[in-house]
Parts: sequence; structure tokens; C-alpha cells
Amino acid sequence: MTVNLPQNEILKLREKFYDATVTDVIAVQPALWIFRIKPDVERPPYMPGQYTTIGLGFWEKCIEGNAPEILKPGEEKKLLRRAYSISHAVVKPDGKLYKEGECDFFEFYVALVLVGGETPTPPRLTPRLFSLKKGDRLSLGPKVTGHYHLKKPYAGNQYFFFSTGTGEAPHNAMVWQLLSGGFQGPIVNCVCTRYRIDQAYRIIHEKLAKEHPNYKVIYLATREKDEPKLYCQDLIEQGLFEKKTGYGFNSSNTHVYLCGNPSMIGRPEVVDGKKVNPTPKGIIEILESRGFTIHTPTQSGNIHFEAYW
Repeated sequence: MTVNLPQNEILKLREKFYDATVTDVIAVQPALWIFRIKPDVERPPYMPGQYTTIGLGFWEKCIEGNAPEILKPGEEKKLLRRAYSISHAVVKPDGKLYKEGECDFFEFYVALVLVGGETPTPPRLTPRLFSLKKGDRLSLGPKVTGHYHLKKPYAGNQYFFFSTGTGEAPHNAMVWQLLSGGFQGPIVNCVCTRYRIDQAYRIIHEKLAKEHPNYKVIYLATREKDEPKLYCQDLIEQGLFEKKTGYGFNSSNTHVYLCGNPSMIGRPEVVDGKKVNPTPKGIIEILESRGFTIHTPTQSGNIHFEAYW
């Protein structure tokens, strides 16, 4: 369904709800974009790894290819909101790391979700996001929040990050925090995607790895014919992680961060009072067998995860 409101009414709704501007749109590929968004007021402080919401009105147009929407009465004047982890630009145009306070915009790494045919609840926000261009207006959430962020102190620790797809976003911010802060301990950033074209930040991170001897980067593409089909959990279980990086898993000083596909994370469930791990085996089960524990808001641990769906 296309919302047909008068243009002057749309302008009033935008003025009422929108408080930020798109300063840049980077199309990695047609269904994978990086958005840089600057709030009207000073960018609020946040801890790398946290999230905020992006909002667009139902009155904004969708790109073609999505299933038709059926709006409830009055919904055409309401705002759509969805939470997104905040990424980080990591480096300035000159290739140097941003310093604390230099970046005045939020960066988001977003995959387009479309559903064709007929469905009662088609994707609503990303088909509108992918109609935006530089200079367009939208809404940002009033606060930044989330428990998924680096735990201090850093000294003496090593940090290993594993992600799939756009799950890399919060890890970009965390890696930036460590490197820009002068952290000298081991850092490894492992990213798994289907194709190399989906690896938006690869060139940046590989360059940083050359400049920082303590920083190692591993990119996996599971559907490329010229490389083996390996997932993040395979690297750990088969001992390839240690061979590629020279760093080992030590539960006494290693913090592991996981974000993305639930199959990679492997979050256990409690059934009839007993913990049940998913099949196939995820990283959590592999690490727990090596003495690692899950971090929760009420219990300190060294496995930290953010499930995207």
C-alpha cells in the first residue's frame, strides 16, 4: 500500500518527528549499505557496541520488490522504529584512526530485507531506508543503550571478535576503541560472510592490521569457489585460529565477543531445568568446554554475545 498524503502534510510530519540528517550513504552492494547519520544536537556519548534506533514515517516510500503493506487506520502518520547496533567509521579519510570526540556522526551497517509475494508482516523499515540519499532527514532514538560493550580494565587481556554479516558493526566500534586508545595486547577480528563483496570494512581492517602488529584480521567467505568453506566455529574447533594468528584461547585473560547468526553463537537454552546446547555446535559450547563462561548482567564472564535475530 502506498501512503498518499498531501506533500505539505508530509513536510509537517517530517518537521515534527525527524531530528537527524543522512550525511553519507555508501552502497557496498545493492542490498548492503553503510549510513552515516548526524543528529541535530551534539552526538550523545556511548560505549562502542551499544545500539540506538532509527525511525522513518510510514509516509516515506519503499523501494520496489517488497510485499504490499496493509496499514491500520491512522498508521500512515506514525513513525517506524528499529534498533541498530552502532558501527564506527574507524578511520578518517586520510586513513588515520579517529581520535576520541572527532567523529560527530553515527554509522550504521544495514542489510536490505525484502519479502516478495504475500505476507501479513512484510519488512517495513529497511525498504524505506534504502530509498534514502545524502541530505535526507530521519529520526534517531533519544538514547543509546545496550549491555554489549567492552568490559574494563583492558590491561593484560586479549580480545577476540567473531561476527557474521552486518554483525560486524559493533565490533568495528570496539576495535576502534582498543586501537585508538593505544591497547597493545592481542586483538583478533574474524568476520564470516557468504561472498567477499559483502565484506565492506575488509580493506580498512587489513590496512590497520599491517600498522598494528598486535591486531590480526580473518575474513571468511563461505560461498566463494576459490576458498574453503569455513565458519568461525570451524576456526576454533579445528585449531586454525591459533595457526592463523599465533594467539591462543586462555580463559584467564581472553574475552570473546560474538555477534550475528545464532548458529555461529550457539546460545544454549534451558529445557526442564537443564541446559541444552543447539545443533550444530556453536562457539559458546566450544568455549565452555575450554573453561569459558557466559557473561550476563548478573554474572561476570568472558563470552559476550549479541544475537541479531
